[in-house]
Amino acid sequence: MKNENNGKLIRRIIIVTLVLSVISLFLEQTAGLTPLLRLLTQVIDFTILALIILEIILDIREAPIKSRFLRENLFSVGFITVYLILFIINKSQTLPTELTGIAAGRAAGANAQAAFSAASSAGSTSILVIRNLFLIFKVFGRLRRLTSFLRDITTHPAQTILISFVLVILAGTLGLMMPFATTDGNGLSLLDSLFTSTSAVCVTGLIVVDTATAFTTWGHIFILVLIQIGGLSFMMLSYFTIVLFRQKMRVEDRFVLSYMLEERNMQTITENLKRIVLFTFGFELAGVLILLPGFLKEAPERIVELAGGSTEVLHPLFLSLFHSISAFCNAGFALFSDSFEGFRSNPFINTGIMLMIVFGGLSFVVFLNLQGRLRFLSKLRQFRRKLRRIGPVGTTSESKPEPVKISLNTKIVLIITGILIFAGTFLFYGLEHGRSMTSFSLGDQYLTSLFQSITLRTAGFNTIGIGGLHRTTYLIMMIFMFIGAASGSTAGGIKINSLAVIGARIRSSLRNQEQTILAGTKINEALIHKAFLILVFGISLVGLGTIILSATESMPLVELMFESVSAFGTVGLSTGVTPSLSPAGKIVIIFLMFLGRLGPLTVLAAFGRPAKIRNVTYPQAQISLG
Repeated sequence: MKNENNGKLIRRIIIVTLVLSVISLFLEQTAGLTPLLRLLTQVIDFTILALIILEIILDIREAPIKSRFLRENLFSVGFITVYLILFIINKSQTLPTELTGIAAGRAAGANAQAAFSAASSAGSTSILVIRNLFLIFKVFGRLRRLTSFLRDITTHPAQTILISFVLVILAGTLGLMMPFATTDGNGLSLLDSLFTSTSAVCVTGLIVVDTATAFTTWGHIFILVLIQIGGLSFMMLSYFTIVLFRQKMRVEDRFVLSYMLEERNMQTITENLKRIVLFTFGFELAGVLILLPGFLKEAPERIVELAGGSTEVLHPLFLSLFHSISAFCNAGFALFSDSFEGFRSNPFINTGIMLMIVFGGLSFVVFLNLQGRLRFLSKLRQFRRKLRRIGPVGTTSESKPEPVKISLNTKIVLIITGILIFAGTFLFYGLEHGRSMTSFSLGDQYLTSLFQSITLRTAGFNTIGIGGLHRTTYLIMMIFMFIGAASGSTAGGIKINSLAVIGARIRSSLRNQEQTILAGTKINEALIHKAFLILVFGISLVGLGTIILSATESMPLVELMFESVSAFGTVGLSTGVTPSLSPAGKIVIIFLMFLGRLGPLTVLAAFGRPAKIRNVTYPQAQISLG
């Protein structure tokens, strides 16, 4: 009983330490803190140190053999020692200045902040190095606590996924607040950093600062890492690392992974995980090879001009890698101030981006099914060749391979994706060829229409100014953005799989059919309920977001609705209002991006309660409808 209580105490210490660490790290990167907030930061730092030492003391106390515990946890003890040394050095340099600033604040009021800033900027390079090292060790310390914390929540897959996204977003927010991440050397503000990190992790692409000019090369790399993590998800990459190093995956881990991949067969789940990650890296590499000739074709001076004068990204290989990953993950982040408007006529760049967007939006389930079908056909051909060689009287010990059919889900995704792409192309061309595209050549008009049809459902790139389109075009685009791409892909929206089920249910109702039939197959009622739940959730979320934005922003309603749909669908297209949003408006968009990326089913499952089994039959009621 005592050990159990101590275990609970240690877990509580870990959680409190984690929360305080996050608060401390954000406060340290926030400019313009008042003296009292600076004092609060110092108090939090000392509290964190006390909690870390308390945790290790409790661990040693609970260990049956102290010497063995120290040998097995030598790294932890060494970490605490180094942490303590850096803590003492850092505080000996900064604490006197902090106390002086607080005293000056009481005596001189507004002049205190200027005095403190001058004192801080006068620090030597060695102090800055020590401070940065100290900060890095603090981050590692949080990760160490985080590992133990995550083990306690993996029994609930939806909550695990939700928390993993939150933690990655917070880590990204902190990274973008670092001075080395931005060209002005000050880092982003807390809200802008949170917005950008959420947009990158949720693979949306909405921005409040110009990605091309606001960030350094390190900032661009950091955003690229967040996009890749968001596209594959942090948990999936973590499990892939476990498999890569041939470590045994726990039952809880397999359970979470099966929830993410919608895979019931636990025996094939590890193999499917490998294939998914290899699929992703393979497609992204192919995208680099397609995009590279397009960027090599452009002159360096033109690249700088399209990047808003920024010289941070000049190398065609990095440009190809960044945009290939951004396109396949359907993120929509571009290293050019006007997205791809300057490359409207470049066939390599247009083709590479469009292919990556389409492949990224088809879902891994479709790829696995198509790969299984191709492998079956290959084995079948080999089997038939062997039969022909041995003749009609010969025998073979090899059995005929088990057939693998193209699933209904794959057929739905491929067919509806094709329909939406061509429908969007002709609608966009029909509405805009005589308006915003009058100055384009005929070839550019068709290519631009096809590009926007593909990107508006998932990615958020553009080769034409979105702010100059007709409001009818906005309404059509909102429908496509709201639908999104395939379930299980990197895209958002209600997904085309849900659209197919809803359409089948409506068609069956119009035909007075009790069963819902799709392609000669009966659709389960539970699946129908989920599809309509997703639809209602999406409409409610977009409607609520638009209402709140209309109350906080003084902008046209159509543009605010466009922004809400783009955020929920994790598309990233904008009429140009995103940087002008108020703090309240940015927070609304952050929530829409986050909920849209996770999806309604994951969000509801994370916050839902287990159903209570009640053997009660309620009386049936009649309600008038219509």
